[in-house]
Amino acid sequence: MNDELVFSVQEATASPAQQITLAEAGLTERSHLQEWVIAHPQILGSDVLIIAFEFDRWKSFSGQNERDRLDVLGLDKSGRLVVVELKRDKAPEATEMQAIKYAAMASRFTPEILASQHARFLSSRGDKTDEEQALDQLNEHVDFELSVESLRRPRIVLVASDFPPTLTASVVWLTEMGLDITLKKFLAYRTISETIITVSKLYPVQDVEEFTVAPFKTNVRPPTPEYPVVDWTIEDFQLLRQYINPTTQAALNLCSAKPGQFVPLREVEAEAGRTRYEARADLAVLTMTVKKRLGRSNWPLEAQWAVGGEKQAYYRVTPEYAELWLDSGAEDSEQKPQDVQTRVT
Repeated sequence: MNDELVFSVQEATASPAQQITLAEAGLTERSHLQEWVIAHPQILGSDVLIIAFEFDRWKSFSGQNERDRLDVLGLDKSGRLVVVELKRDKAPEATEMQAIKYAAMASRFTPEILASQHARFLSSRGDKTDEEQALDQLNEHVDFELSVESLRRPRIVLVASDFPPTLTASVVWLTEMGLDITLKKFLAYRTISETIITVSKLYPVQDVEEFTVAPFKTNVRPPTPEYPVVDWTIEDFQLLRQYINPTTQAALNLCSAKPGQFVPLREVEAEAGRTRYEARADLAVLTMTVKKRLGRSNWPLEAQWAVGGEKQAYYRVTPEYAELWLDSGAEDSEQKPQDVQTRVT
């Protein structure tokens, strides 16, 4: 039973809106509901990036094409896929099993295949993007480097106007067994002048503790230490030389040659002689190094996305840092990347 009340308000007069179905409103699943989700991915969650829609490019190990069509595929900030099944009206029984099938197949995505499908999606929407640019965008979206491991555990979101008890019972049990399934409920209303759509989370429900206030014991556990932002000195740059890798060295050398100007990542990769994936690994090591070895959170480089017009990362250093880097004698500090990995870890 729906206990939501929707009113159309004109000054002091509130008129109740009439609840209707999408069919009664002349709205369809693919042309309307699906487009709303793509245009407003916050319907699925606050941190979801749309990767593809109506995805049907599946192939079995034997090489046979499978014709199943996944409604919407997203990616959250943790690097997990979001498998979305849309129903215009009440979800049929076993919709959750249909979504599990899609999640099982989607769990075999690799970052490279995911990027290729995202590039197709963006291009279909008028944003001409190649696969390398799409992969960069995916890595910019996630909190950590996108990996096969994070893609192995998709989340499931079912969106419908209602759900039968057998489906909700199955979802509750599957959640208790460790699956991540969310039920999103939408309702349509008609007022005198327009059609209104509401979207809310039906499951998981909020825990009763989220509505309460309780006393707590102070200093139960020490707070997690946070790394500060610290200005770099010449001694810091000299210490960084001990853990330098090709990508970091190339970035600092190129940026120091023209301080204050942004240098694209592609140029850094070419200078370092590193592939795109090797360069990303090097930059991840840089983050570990400045935290674990130099006790800070800030790189000596400033990074920004697409600031030079191309869809890639760009880096620059201040004139002061450029001078300190050059004075630190960085040209003598080149090491093999495997040595750096060993020393940092």
